[in-house]
Amino acid sequence: MTDERNKMTQNVPSDLSVVRFSSVRAQEIVALTKMIENPQCTKLLFQKLPCHMRRRAMSHNPNRMPRTLREAHKAQMAKSGPATQPKRPRRKYRRRPSRLLEEYKKRSSKVSWLETHLWHAKRFHMVIKWGHRLPERSCARSHRFCYRSVAQHCLLMDISYLCCVEIQGPQEEIVRGLISLCDPKTGPTFGASSFLNGTREGRVIIFKRNQFSSGPIGLVTFLWCNAGNLDMRTLWIWSHPAFYQQFLCELNSIFESDSDLLSNPSGVKITLNKGKLNRFRLRGPFAHSVVSSLFDKETRSASSLSQSPGFVTSVEVRDPRMILAQTRIKSSSSTVGNCELVGLSKSKLWDASVRDQITNMRTILPDHVINNRRSELLVPGTELPVQPEEIPIPILIVNASHESSDFVPGCDVILPAGWATAFWLALIYSGGHAGGLKDAGSMNFEYGICRDLCLEIDSEAGKATAVDRKMNLMEEYFCRPPKTRTNFIKLATPFPFCVDWDRLTIDWIGQSESGFTVLRDKKLLNGLCQKNRIVLPEILLSQPYLVPVTVRIKHGSPQEFSMICLPGADDKVNSVINEPIHQDPCAKERKMLRQQHSSLLKSLAKKRKEYRDKDGTIGDFSSATAIAVHKEKTRSLWLPSSCNLKTSFARPIIGFVTQGDFGLSEGKGIGRGYIVIRAISQIPLSLVLVRNPGTNLYMWAEITME
Repeated sequence: MTDERNKMTQNVPSDLSVVRFSSVRAQEIVALTKMIENPQCTKLLFQKLPCHMRRRAMSHNPNRMPRTLREAHKAQMAKSGPATQPKRPRRKYRRRPSRLLEEYKKRSSKVSWLETHLWHAKRFHMVIKWGHRLPERSCARSHRFCYRSVAQHCLLMDISYLCCVEIQGPQEEIVRGLISLCDPKTGPTFGASSFLNGTREGRVIIFKRNQFSSGPIGLVTFLWCNAGNLDMRTLWIWSHPAFYQQFLCELNSIFESDSDLLSNPSGVKITLNKGKLNRFRLRGPFAHSVVSSLFDKETRSASSLSQSPGFVTSVEVRDPRMILAQTRIKSSSSTVGNCELVGLSKSKLWDASVRDQITNMRTILPDHVINNRRSELLVPGTELPVQPEEIPIPILIVNASHESSDFVPGCDVILPAGWATAFWLALIYSGGHAGGLKDAGSMNFEYGICRDLCLEIDSEAGKATAVDRKMNLMEEYFCRPPKTRTNFIKLATPFPFCVDWDRLTIDWIGQSESGFTVLRDKKLLNGLCQKNRIVLPEILLSQPYLVPVTVRIKHGSPQEFSMICLPGADDKVNSVINEPIHQDPCAKERKMLRQQHSSLLKSLAKKRKEYRDKDGTIGDFSSATAIAVHKEKTRSLWLPSSCNLKTSFARPIIGFVTQGDFGLSEGKGIGRGYIVIRAISQIPLSLVLVRNPGTNLYMWAEITME
């Protein structure tokens, strides 16, 4: 034992380095700790917890872990890659007012919303048109309801999508510049004495600068301010958004300006009021009665006499939220106001600073504050007394113009921005029936009114709209199976989706450089409307003019794109006339093409399968190109080819219907369209034949010039 101890003591060093010893031991401790914290195991940290500490969805929500283990758990989860998209918040959270406001701002940044969008979106089918999200038709009411509203009640539409341009400067300079856009033959222009005093709103068709023979830009409405001297007048022009940019370019070229707040050496300044004014349209016998609900008792008693069409009234009213009825009421009397007793068009609404002040008041006095104050009234539903923050709101009331032979009473209400929803609810609760874009088209069809909401067929905006409609109708047509499609080639329908007016004028008159144009000369149109029609000179007949007409059918109804034809010399009135069935030369080719396409798709699928079995790829055997080529060929074989409209059919075609349906106002089929001017002298006894697209039956109709 002693020898062994001596040997051991000989191996022990004579001295010991404490620093080196502790550093080595520290390294061993670190290695041991690392092994304990990161064991070589497949389980994650949250999977090692005792059963009583485990929670569901721990891997997704680290806060469910014990606080001491959260950081280690997050480090483990970070190794598996970025987190997936978070779960959508619950509906209760998303429907909070602040969250709704954020969502609405985000959605309205791409497409402009009207101020009444939320009200319409819950009750109407919405469409995107001209950069706006607009109500098209009601979800619960048909076009018959629209007709009854205009005929017996009041139809209310939000037309705030119309763009307002303000022109300020000397009256002579403004009129001299704008007269180059107007043709005096079409009617009164901006310089007419009946409009210069600011008591009436006018409407005029504008053209490109000094180019009256070509197609127009569109129909605009305008209003002069009643205040100011001749050296500083203000003019508002309301333009349709479809041709707003084109109209603005013409104004910039006339007054030599190129921004949204423009002035030139002549002193004329152009301001774009787009989005700064709201405009409602009311049509029907109770329109003025609905609007009078906004007035106080004194103004309402003064508004009892009749007004002339187009007259402008300036009124200051209270905040409509203060006097809003609890339930919707029905108008019981047709009240028409007297502008001279209420006020002329001189209004504070023309002042931009006043408009901004009134718009800001809408945010200073929000809805919930007014609702709380009204809830404290002793008698529920009564008017709220005048509040200290309240200021009068100026509005302009523009009487409906006499646009057609049958005058439809009504008015437009122009009000400052920010107040559309408040006034809209007040008018709805006073008996107004809401309408959309389709209702505006129905009014134009039934009564020939609201032309400023429609587009001219020979304008660039009208042609672009026709092309878009053609594409939509073609997509709808070719979505059907081939056996259910109407064969327009056999039924001799030249234009089933869009009318080629140039083809019509070329077949009747000959080649023209300028293209077709609608005749708008008031004197000539009045002469054609008389029983003893005037004899048109040969120079006029050689021009590519289209004349607006209306056809009335006793039995049957015309449709859009219906053909207006001349009866033969031997045709008896009310006799049955049919168009012979034409041959379809493309039928065999379509069948052969369909078979070839089917076999091609099968062969491509077989080759893709072979390549997929070899190396897992499909090679260059995709069927997308073959499908696209087949689609174009097939569509071209289904559409009618170009032909002579004067000689290719049993009865020569002289025009087409653009709006056709059963007219509720007259109780018969009505069609509004255009015919070529050269065929007017060949129409016997004001009778023509009308044939709907997709049919071969001719219907006798009475034709009148518009």
